[in-house]
Amino acid sequence: MATVEPVSQECCSSERATPRLEDLIPIAVVIAAGCESCAERMVRRALQQGSPMSLIERTLGIVAHLRSLDCLTQAVGPEVITRMEKPLQAGRKTLRGADLST
Repeated sequence: MATVEPVSQECCSSERATPRLEDLIPIAVVIAAGCESCAERMVRRALQQGSPMSLIERTLGIVAHLRSLDCLTQAVGPEVITRMEKPLQAGRKTLRGADLST
């Protein structure tokens, strides 16, 4: 019978396996709240905390997609959907700026 190497706790830690949701979720929330400067700050914070640019871009893409859904517009109202546009653009601009500086 073959021996099985024990799996280290570090390798299976849920903290390592899970994307940094505590850095990504705030991006979506502040965009929904309509705060441009907050979106910029949350994107910078996520980058500083080590979130990959690809996950931040994916987060922004998900928010943009949700904005396009009629069911969300009906649920929150067209004024909220409109209010999300500028923070979404600000987050993307901040991410592009960070990409150019690397």
